[in-house]
Amino acid sequence: MATQTEHRAKIAEARNVLGEVIARARFAQEPTILVNRGKEAGVLVSYDFYERACEALGVERVVATTAES
Repeated sequence: MATQTEHRAKIAEARNVLGEVIARARFAQEPTILVNRGKEAGVLVSYDFYERACEALGVERVVATTAES
């Protein structure tokens, strides 16, 4: 069984170093658990991981459009 390195960061702190958090997820495959008021609020993972997770769970993805798209 492989060992997974995970990072934890308060959302406000992660916002200040967002590029670094994204690079860790994308290139090092190291997710960051986002914490808000001491509780886990979400996880930033690589897009590849997200795609594989959706496929494994049988989740159908629908892209929401915005005015900026």
